Amino acid sequence: MVDEMDLLKGLGDTEPVRPRAFDEARAVLRAAIAEEEVPETRPAGAPAPRGRGRWGGRRTAVLGAGALVAAAAAVALGLSLTSAPAPGESPASASGNPILARLVADNAPLRPEMPGDATLEIRNQSPTSDALGDHGIGLFTDDGTYYWGNDRKALRKAVVENRGDGFFKGPIAVALHAVKGDIGTARERMAAGTLAPGEQPDLEKERAERLKRAAKERGEEYVPPKPLTAEQKKQITDNHIWSNSIDALIAAPENPQVRAGVLRIMATMPRVEVTETSTAGRPTLTVTDSWPANGRFVETLVIDAATGRPVALTDRAPNAASRTVYYHSSRVTVADVKAGRF
Repeated sequence: MVDEMDLLKGLGDTEPVRPRAFDEARAVLRAAIAEEEVPETRPAGAPAPRGRGRWGGRRTAVLGAGALVAAAAAVALGLSLTSAPAPGESPASASGNPILARLVADNAPLRPEMPGDATLEIRNQSPTSDALGDHGIGLFTDDGTYYWGNDRKALRKAVVENRGDGFFKGPIAVALHAVKGDIGTARERMAAGTLAPGEQPDLEKERAERLKRAAKERGEEYVPPKPLTAEQKKQITDNHIWSNSIDALIAAPENPQVRAGVLRIMATMPRVEVTETSTAGRPTLTVTDSWPANGRFVETLVIDAATGRPVALTDRAPNAASRTVYYHSSRVTVADVKAGRF
């Protein structure tokens, strides 16, 4: 029995593992499992970074070791299988959910410059403690470059050696555009994530290639899946918009304009539900999205009720235990990180 956490730990600290790589890895494994269990309802591609159909939930899987390592490594190194919007798709109302719309208005005005020039982020399973967990520690510079390490020493080394990942620059730029720009354009750009302008991957081809690899690993004959329905394609695109938006929020949690842009996009999501909650004694909003045409997967984002900063993320999927990750961020300078003062 192998799970995605073991696979990604095996990659060491030589590459910047993005904040949701652990979630992506288990989603890749889940996609292979779900194709076998319910092939008529699975979405098109394997989860792609930040805009993938990340159908979450930590679980173990009995699959070929080669397939597991390849899936985890592909996700960790940022290989994208993001789809483009379905032709003719139109966004929901630009104002959308009234609770999120009010929070957008609170965050949209320009504010004084933030202290420091980077955000330090720790992800763990505690709503109150910022102790390092098995997700390591990340640094997001204000230009969108991302560094990661298993611990503080490894993070410092990654920064000193300039081993950064520019993956988040695209989603951040889209979020900033979304603050005042056309919301339909913002949705289209967020769905595409970091793909080149106009690039539209072949969703069905990617799906077939992934299933062929999985069948080969299991020593089975490849059986072509049923074509995706129009609703499945639409919901996969919707999931990509949601996931890439979360990436922008995670990468720039201290930037109110990024938060405003992300929340404005989320306010237009057709299945998003927002409820007022409390987390560790502080007021929060729980934002939930789902993709019922693609396996009944649900993802829940908890944000600070006053600022919109990310607090926690939970994935739920059929026949799998949910797992919640909490975010702890603080402002620092890159110079201090290089000097080991953090």
